[in-house]
Amino acid sequence: MVRISRALALIAICASAAFAADAAPAEPSHLKDIIGSLLGLVLGLVQFAVGLGIAAFAITKGLQVVSKLLGGLDIWAEVAKKNIAVALLAAGAVISYTRVVGSGIDSMTKGLGSLAGGEWSAGVVGLIAGMINLGVAIMVASFAITVTFKVMDKLTKGIDEKAELSGGNIAIGALYCGILIGVSGLVASGVSGISIGLGNFLSALAKAAGI
Repeated sequence: MVRISRALALIAICASAAFAADAAPAEPSHLKDIIGSLLGLVLGLVQFAVGLGIAAFAITKGLQVVSKLLGGLDIWAEVAKKNIAVALLAAGAVISYTRVVGSGIDSMTKGLGSLAGGEWSAGVVGLIAGMINLGVAIMVASFAITVTFKVMDKLTKGIDEKAELSGGNIAIGALYCGILIGVSGLVASGVSGISIGLGNFLSALAKAAGI
């Protein structure tokens, strides 16, 4: 996460540079477009690096959350024993986590598109909103998996999920996998909605400040 934080800090610095460029005397439109495109390219590469870092984090965190919710079940040990039920659950958890976090990264991409098009203010506002939204997505991803398991515990009071999964009950593994993926789609849409609202709010603030 330290590398991810450094990459996000670099994005923030580039965003500040974009604000400075926007406040500078007017330049020829073609030069402004070139600068915007180069800055968009640099930020795109940084975002790619951030995405790779977050992917590794999401896989690890997704599996940790599931293991904790199942009383410390050793997922990799079960996978090594060719336990298909646990493998399905683990796959569902990782897909769920990455889909939610991916919705946060997507909002940053929209800001990069604005910068590449020379729309400095809109691009910077989009990037700031994207970074905030990415943080929200990371927090919400774990919360969504936890809530899903809590709800399922209430619906399946007569079933010991840990025992069933450890015993290789493929039906339980497939059910949880499908539920996690389905819920993640709804949560990801909610995160995208937050991104739109946050972007509009920051844009309104920027206009009010005369930026």
